[in-house]
Amino acid sequence: MFLRLDVGDIVLAVEGDYEIKNIMLDGSLVLQKQFGQDSLFMSQSELLKRYADRRLRIVKREDRRRTRVETFGKTTARDPNIDPGPQARIRQLLLVAYDKSPVALSDKSLKAFIRNFDLPKDLNEANCRPSAGTLRRDIRNRIENGHRPISIMGYKSSRSASLRMAEDVVTLLLKSVYWFYEKRERTVAEAYDRLKSVVDILNLRARRYGRYSGLKCPSHETVRHWIRRCENYDLHKKKYGDKAARRRYQGSSGAREAKRPLDVVMIDATTLDAFTIVDNDRRNVLGRPTLVAAIDVCTRMILAIFITFEPPSIYAVMNCIKDALTPKQDIIAREFPDIRKPFVAFGCMRCVILDNALENVSSSTQDNLRDFGIDVEWAPVKTPEFKVYIERFFGTLNTGLLHKLPGGVPAPPKELREQDIDPRKQACMTINHLEELVLQFVLEVYQYRHHRGIDDIPIKRWERLTKEHGIDVLDDLTRIDDACGYVRNANLTRDGVKVEGLRFHDRNTVTELLADLLPSAPRGKRRKSSNSVPVKIKLDPADISSIRVWNSHTRSYQELPNVQQHYSKGVSLWFHRFLKKRARQEEEEFVSESDRVKARVRLTRSVENAGATDKLRRARFMTQIESSSSLEVQHAPPRHDGNAPVVSITPGMENRADGGESPAGFLRGRAARKVNANKRQKSAASRSKKQSTTVSETGLRLKDPSSFMAHIGTAEGWDERD
Repeated sequence: MFLRLDVGDIVLAVEGDYEIKNIMLDGSLVLQKQFGQDSLFMSQSELLKRYADRRLRIVKREDRRRTRVETFGKTTARDPNIDPGPQARIRQLLLVAYDKSPVALSDKSLKAFIRNFDLPKDLNEANCRPSAGTLRRDIRNRIENGHRPISIMGYKSSRSASLRMAEDVVTLLLKSVYWFYEKRERTVAEAYDRLKSVVDILNLRARRYGRYSGLKCPSHETVRHWIRRCENYDLHKKKYGDKAARRRYQGSSGAREAKRPLDVVMIDATTLDAFTIVDNDRRNVLGRPTLVAAIDVCTRMILAIFITFEPPSIYAVMNCIKDALTPKQDIIAREFPDIRKPFVAFGCMRCVILDNALENVSSSTQDNLRDFGIDVEWAPVKTPEFKVYIERFFGTLNTGLLHKLPGGVPAPPKELREQDIDPRKQACMTINHLEELVLQFVLEVYQYRHHRGIDDIPIKRWERLTKEHGIDVLDDLTRIDDACGYVRNANLTRDGVKVEGLRFHDRNTVTELLADLLPSAPRGKRRKSSNSVPVKIKLDPADISSIRVWNSHTRSYQELPNVQQHYSKGVSLWFHRFLKKRARQEEEEFVSESDRVKARVRLTRSVENAGATDKLRRARFMTQIESSSSLEVQHAPPRHDGNAPVVSITPGMENRADGGESPAGFLRGRAARKVNANKRQKSAASRSKKQSTTVSETGLRLKDPSSFMAHIGTAEGWDERD
């Protein structure tokens, strides 16, 4: 079976738009992706199968040139029952009047003609008089056999720009569109400039070879229109990425849902759009605080709010979870008596959704949630729509409260500069007052108004579902303080635990821990037991006055106090690190780190060279006194005044074995090289002399043997009597 298809027809499939490039003898189709290089081979049976499943559409190629030739000059008679409209009738009246008494076609003459022409009252009230340029074009074009019928006075359908462009220009225009979508930084103006330069080069080459090209570059608006009209999923993905293309062309997926309260809780942090100060007297602007909030997915109730000036950290997340687990009705009523509505939402959640920030994926967070028996789920990277409920709450809080406060940031920095608004100068809110206002907005406004997401009032839905399913709570709230904190691995010794430059010790507690943990402590390869035990500790970042050590024997945490209680009471870990950094900076100002490094390097070099220097001095000294010095000891009787008489010492220079010659010493530089060279020359000469001189035993002769023997006989040691 052969379908009536032609080369150039378009197949619109889910994967993209394909153009038929070739039809094989067996009817198979060769498809090429528009604005791309991907090709596809498809049989007609496969095409019909997808066509029947509504997975593709076929668009026939239209021969626009032939259609234009056939329809050129033809007009369609209007239905007399249809009113052509006031514009068509005004146009006809003006053209008929112009034919009777023509005027010049200049703008001045035509404007005066249009202004002075008397129209009927109903047409004059329509206020549809054409411009001078429009009337000039109508005078030339809207005429048929010398008449001005009403049938040709209506608006004609605008002809497509491609009908007036050459095929080569259309091809270049499509290439410019594809070039624009290849890179993110390319603009429409650059695509137009590139197209114009290519058209100019082609015209120049045609004139150079004696041919007439006459290619006309489309306008900037035409290029922009083609770029916008040709946009699809693949091109948008190539230019802006897969994430932007999915957000633009794909439907949104359903957010996480829950059927019961506390089944799923979303926790996230944001920087508030408001500046706060320390106090009203000094007006020290601290900056924009960080808000960490927890929202119940089922009821949209806010379970906890924690405001701090620290950046997003484990400390902020754990405090938010602690507030969500703790009943806060009496606490809020005691701390903020002006708030009229109670804070009723709390409980132990079953699953928590967090983003992929470092403080959320750390081992400390996972260990803390595991101690509570709470499952954790991390949202995909760079997908805020996964936590759409908590993100929407932040937007509601900004527009409903924070942007209205003095010191609020209601717009981007550029708009604030244009409106001459400086939130820092307007800041007058303390962090306690800001926390009170946020709680008042949540408890009195947010949870009592209709929520479109659940089509209900949050607190009403919370009360109804909690009566039905109940609220899960922890059996012991003291476990919250034990479980929340930074998880560290440390060593427990008889002196306690040392961490962050601090020592935590209590004699009785350490004794109990060592008694429980030492027997099962790993020894490794050492045969000798040690008093050090590796333990897991938890350090509260808000208070470093104590730590909690995990006792695996009793399966509980035991508290160890800080030795420096006066310093550590109420001090956060962040402030302790800040003080340590400040102390190092003060030391750096007195003696810089580079100076200390240089001093340590000089000391190390002196220590390493000390032995070599002593050896050098000792060798020089021994060379000077070798076999030439003598020591004489004399004794003298003591005197009545306790002083010995003066002992006369004879200088030893007369008894020197070297005859008073100066010692050779150590030669350096040119002298040493000269001496070494002379030694090498002498040794080389002696070696060559031995090699050149050969003496045989038969060649050894004495001129006077008798005198030689007589001399030997009288020499010392050769006498027979010796």
